[in-house]
Amino acid sequence: MKSNYNHQLNVLIKLRAKIIRPLLFLTIAPYFFFIGVIAFKPEMFSPFIFDTHISLGIFLGLVLILLIFIITIIYVYLANKFIEPQISAIKK
Repeated sequence: MKSNYNHQLNVLIKLRAKIIRPLLFLTIAPYFFFIGVIAFKPEMFSPFIFDTHISLGIFLGLVLILLIFIITIIYVYLANKFIEPQISAIKK
């Protein structure tokens, strides 16, 4: 009984890592790139886009926020589809 519990728990831990790692990378890498450009090459974000008063930095900042929102939705979907059933199986 305890061995089966430990096995299911290990499967859950590996499943969580398998889901979280790529999403974490997709969250952190663009953020650090964005902050790095702001810190060391801010002139890259200064041009205006589409002949408006919106700079490239503002536009990419909004895209970054949208990306994080989409990644959150993906995580919630994957957690509900794969992680929650595994947790329910362990609780039984």
